[in-house]
Amino acid sequence: MRLATLAFLLGILLCQTLTFLPDTRWTILIIPLIILVWLLPPYRLLFFLLLGFLWTVWRADIILAKKLPKEIEGQTITITGTIIGLPQQMPSCGWRFNFAPLPSEKWPNPGHLRLNWFSEPEQPLRPGQQWQLTVRLKPAHGTLNPGGFDYSKWLFKNRILTTGLVQDYASKPRLLNQPLEFNIDNWRYRLAKAIQHSLGEQPSTGILIALAVGERQWVTQEQRTVLERTGTAHLIAISGLHIGLITLFAIAFFWIVRRGLRLYPSKAMYWLPAPRFAALLSLLAAFYYALMAGFSLPTQRAFIMVAVAVSGIIFARQVAVSHLLALALLFVLLWDPLSVLSAGFWLSFGAVAAILYALKGKRDTGVSSLNKWGINTFRTQWAVTLGMFPIVLAIFSYIPLTSLPANMVAIAWVSFVIAPLTLLGTALILVLPTLGSTLLQFAANTFEALWVFTDWLAKWSVWQQHTPPLWTIIAAMLGVAILLLPRGFPARWLGILWILPIFFTPPAHPQRGEVWFTLLDVGQGLAAVIRTENYVLVYDTGPKFCSGFNTGKAVVVPFLRAKGLQQVDKLLISHADNDHIGGAQSVLENLEVEQVLSSAPQKIKEILSADSKILSCQTGQHWQWDGVEFQILHPPANYIAKKRNDYSCVLKVSSAGGTLLLAGDIEKNSEYYLVRHHRSDLAANILVVPHHGSQTSSTESFIEAVNPSIALFSTGYLNRFGHPKKEIVQRYRHRKISVWDTVPAGAISFRLSAAGISAPSLAREEMRRYWHD
Repeated sequence: MRLATLAFLLGILLCQTLTFLPDTRWTILIIPLIILVWLLPPYRLLFFLLLGFLWTVWRADIILAKKLPKEIEGQTITITGTIIGLPQQMPSCGWRFNFAPLPSEKWPNPGHLRLNWFSEPEQPLRPGQQWQLTVRLKPAHGTLNPGGFDYSKWLFKNRILTTGLVQDYASKPRLLNQPLEFNIDNWRYRLAKAIQHSLGEQPSTGILIALAVGERQWVTQEQRTVLERTGTAHLIAISGLHIGLITLFAIAFFWIVRRGLRLYPSKAMYWLPAPRFAALLSLLAAFYYALMAGFSLPTQRAFIMVAVAVSGIIFARQVAVSHLLALALLFVLLWDPLSVLSAGFWLSFGAVAAILYALKGKRDTGVSSLNKWGINTFRTQWAVTLGMFPIVLAIFSYIPLTSLPANMVAIAWVSFVIAPLTLLGTALILVLPTLGSTLLQFAANTFEALWVFTDWLAKWSVWQQHTPPLWTIIAAMLGVAILLLPRGFPARWLGILWILPIFFTPPAHPQRGEVWFTLLDVGQGLAAVIRTENYVLVYDTGPKFCSGFNTGKAVVVPFLRAKGLQQVDKLLISHADNDHIGGAQSVLENLEVEQVLSSAPQKIKEILSADSKILSCQTGQHWQWDGVEFQILHPPANYIAKKRNDYSCVLKVSSAGGTLLLAGDIEKNSEYYLVRHHRSDLAANILVVPHHGSQTSSTESFIEAVNPSIALFSTGYLNRFGHPKKEIVQRYRHRKISVWDTVPAGAISFRLSAAGISAPSLAREEMRRYWHD
């Protein structure tokens, strides 16, 4: 069973590496393969691998069949449907929610939508409400960058293929029906609001709501940062949280019922013994909590794991724990083969596997029960910490150094005190408000006491490095397996040698005189990274949105960390428009920045709260790094322009392999000025096209003076400005200039060396999977 399940998992993983799905008619082989599994046992592993592959193809095709039809893409249409999940209200930013539209003639097989409503509706949005909305829809599309978050994958995993905006100015939205009382999501919404009303503005309110109903929108960004830096984010992350809480809930209920039946036996125990009856009730209790947490896909995964474990007791089958884990894994993969796209899947199953492996065959003789409990607790946490670090490092590119002490304290407090108080208080808050509020207040006070310790640990350093190569991850996992072998096993220390490459294999970097340039994919905005042998320059940081999302934290910082870079020598902010400066604060907070240059230093100081690092960007500034020349061509001192865009810093980078020109958002007037006063300096091989390819830039004289061989556009998918304008693109192509756009290409990278300019490296080609548009 264990090997067959691993073969099935491998088949699913092979499917997730595809750039497109094969013809789904091949899935008709699933039934013959199931028969062959039993008829030809020697080839069982091969058949399970093929089954995993074809099963995933079939399930993925069902989801992709619900994509937005081309004829209504980008159109304003009216739809009717129901709000699903808990809508998120964002301060001064309206609402974000998932929506299930009814089938229509134009869209007979609609999937779930993710909508933004930037104004305030007449009534607050609630789960289960039925609305008629006028919306503008587009296929789900996310930015794609090395080391960055794949938003398209996240949407696909959550069965969302379409996003859009509510156009309430075009037609007034109509609320058709209020939610039914027995609607699960509406019930969760009521519980969350009841907890908010009970606890008020206490810092722990958002955490307790996450524990109670699995909704994290009220957890602050500062709290998330502390949890990430201490390795305790699983306490509120739905994937890890519900595995632990459902298991805890089931075990606690099992123990209570079993003890009660032993104290007060009845005739019923003759046909349904106490262990089976208690196990059945504990399973029902776990199902109740799964409903309270929304029965989302990760919660379903957790419930399946508990159900498999408890079923062994219900059916009186003596099954090895490792077989139970394999069976749970198989059922989870059958239920949701796309769960392998989630980090929570690997962290949850990996943690359980590490514990079972580390504690297998351990015997603690001659110690008291309390000491034995303490030893096993330490072993368990040590096994999880050591066993999971290769996966954590591969996924997140960092390891919290305080994870072991933080989790040893936090898991016990949350599991045995905070979680039971929270769950019991939540269960009573609507029927016995006074008692429920008292229990929740106790839970809040206890958590805030724990938070003092956790916040202190978060101030300690975190191990961060580049994303390790795959072979070093595999070697480290083998090394961990050797180190976790039973005590007395010879030469366990050799495991350390297998682990070392994951830390000491250096990332690739430029040689002296070379320039590695990457135009990042930040949507409708601009961010670029220029690297020499020993220095890093970041030119702009992309936008920040009212929801709190910003590309500095989501794109720029992860890209740099994935490359093993923890310091930015110069952060150049071309001008103060949001789509260029929006992510700067996150870059300054997460990385060491030596100096900031900007054409609007006073505005930058207000936003970034930094003084000594900020200098004005002016014509004539130049410096040399590792044999590479950097020169500021614009704006000159005391330059006066009507538009803020025309103050953009223009940077030229010259190396032996070629030249780059980054022009920010300059428009016609600044282009004319540069052509008149710096024509000889403008020539460049690669041009980042001014102002995203708008009609107000890229004049004929400017393009002629620069005379690039490559033109790069940084734009957003179906952006409201229509950038890049077709006539501007044609203006470059007419001169036989190679044109690249971040929308179809993702991040675009070039290497400028003595051999010349390399072919472009396109993230959307190299990272493409079948779920990308």
